Amino acid sequence: MIKCEYGDSGNRCLYYLNNRSLVQESCFVPVPFSLRFYDARQRMIYSDVIRQQMKQAVMRYKKQH
Repeated sequence: MIKCEYGDSGNRCLYYLNNRSLVQESCFVPVPFSLRFYDARQRMIYSDVIRQQMKQAVMRYKKQH
């Protein structure tokens, strides 16, 4: 995990991963749909395996901070 940025007065979190991919978390969206996954070229990721790995990285980061 490189860093976490908060936007829209804390309503959105952007998690930047080591491979330059991005996970966007929205607070006002229901939990199953609150995360969006993007690759280094800012294209959405649809592969469930990659999305699960990215989600686990975000959860590890949240536990540490």
